[in-house]
Amino acid sequence: MPTMDQPRLSVVIPAHNNAAALDTTLASLTRQSLPPEDFEVIVGDDGSAVPLAPVTERYADRLRISCVRSEANRGRSANRNAAAARAHADTLLFLDADTVAHPTLLARHRAYHAERDGRPGVLLGQRYDLDWAGADALRRGEPIVAEMLDAERGDPRLEDISHPQRIRDFPSAPWVLGLTHNASVDRGSFLRVDGFDEAMVKWGFEDLDFFYRVFHLHGARPDLFRLDVEALSYHLPHFRKTSNGIASMDNMKHMLRKHMRYDVEVLYAINTFGRHLGRIRLYGEAIDAYRRQGLGRPTALPAPVRAELATSTALVVGNGVSALELGPGSQTFDHDAPPGPTNSHLLGTVLQQFKTGALDLIVNIDLWRCFLPDDLPAFLTRGLLKADRIELVATHGPLDQQAMLPVPLVADLDYLTDMLQHHFDVTVDVHDTATLLTIR
Repeated sequence: MPTMDQPRLSVVIPAHNNAAALDTTLASLTRQSLPPEDFEVIVGDDGSAVPLAPVTERYADRLRISCVRSEANRGRSANRNAAAARAHADTLLFLDADTVAHPTLLARHRAYHAERDGRPGVLLGQRYDLDWAGADALRRGEPIVAEMLDAERGDPRLEDISHPQRIRDFPSAPWVLGLTHNASVDRGSFLRVDGFDEAMVKWGFEDLDFFYRVFHLHGARPDLFRLDVEALSYHLPHFRKTSNGIASMDNMKHMLRKHMRYDVEVLYAINTFGRHLGRIRLYGEAIDAYRRQGLGRPTALPAPVRAELATSTALVVGNGVSALELGPGSQTFDHDAPPGPTNSHLLGTVLQQFKTGALDLIVNIDLWRCFLPDDLPAFLTRGLLKADRIELVATHGPLDQQAMLPVPLVADLDYLTDMLQHHFDVTVDVHDTATLLTIR
């Protein structure tokens, strides 16, 4: 329990070369409904050309504030970790240096964690992306008016998930919306996942990686995260480097190397926040349905394919396929077996871990039939860069496509063959246990 001298909330603000924005953000913290003795502010100065300590010192008479400076620029993850290491409260609120707090923001974060009574939790707040008029008003200390907050300035995450289905998708992967410009987490969870990954030094995805680890640390519990649209903040205009988006892909690749699972793999597709949530939910349901229906079993493989796999370097996708005799250098995507050096819980739509031409063949038993229409081409196109051919195996059996809904299932192989043969060399072979579509 906090003592009289211990704050109930630690506000962690990473900053780099943005003194004017930081000054506006710190000014907003002096106007909070939460009493100033209930929170502290720690600014992380990540090697700014002009030190930021003089900015923070201007607020020392109104805020419990400190500044942690690194003389070298070490990146956003290391900067947040260094500032968070100085925190005294049981709750950490991460606020960007260019994210101005609404007067009730800190109180809402504090109330959420207080009501959890020590249980771990994450609160994600909303932000408005202001233009020049809104930013000028805040810098003058004036209120934001409704005309400054139309849809063009809204939080893109909220627009993406406004559909009722997206709200239902949120508990499946709330970390997808886990941006650290306005988010709080219990300090215990932060320490247990070792904070932000300092190997991610470029822009982007370090916050999603952090919240992904918190989510799975606690068993992917659907009540762990809450999105609070009333926990408001205002994002100040700043120069966005076009190179940031390209550089962020290095962090994305690093994240997938760490977490070889379908829910991270989905992020490779260019999509909205809401569609990422929906795809993670759908593929989670697909993997469960795939298992319940007895699909993906190695018993469906014809004898010639089994014999070839025993001497080839292959990727085999299916339930129970890690028990097959496979050639040296082979790997499996087997969701029924624990992950390990040669087995991952992926779908196969990215395949970044394989070099070009590294595989003799890829064999996918039934899971491909659950791919969404734009993910199957990605699997085939990328797969044929890694392997000489792909075997799509469709197990014979009384499958009810309607009963599988909302999971998509390829049932009409003739339609699929007609679609694919305009782009690939496709051969169809019918065996006792399965139909094989050979793609070259």
